[in-house]
Amino acid sequence: MSNAKIQLRLPEDLKDAATRQAAKSGISMNLFVATAVAARVGARAEAERYFFARGSRTTPARAKALLSRLGDPDEVRGGDSLDANDEMPDDEPRPGPHR
Repeated sequence: MSNAKIQLRLPEDLKDAATRQAAKSGISMNLFVATAVAARVGARAEAERYFFARGSRTTPARAKALLSRLGDPDEVRGGDSLDANDEMPDDEPRPGPHR
């Protein structure tokens, strides 16, 4: 396996955080970045494999028929809304589609 050199520009705070995490793990920054890239590439490959396998189990027509039965994505159904006491903090990720 050959190695390639790349020049990487990171925001200073991200670089500092990565440097701290690499040091805490007792590994070089090079290994830390290589491991992070490998994990991301592997995760994407696994997601592609998963969704290809799932997609091969149906047809576009069946998928469209299912989606048409689910209703309007902008329509709030009973039980779908949050009570005032149940609202999520601003820093919490929101479930559902991101538009």
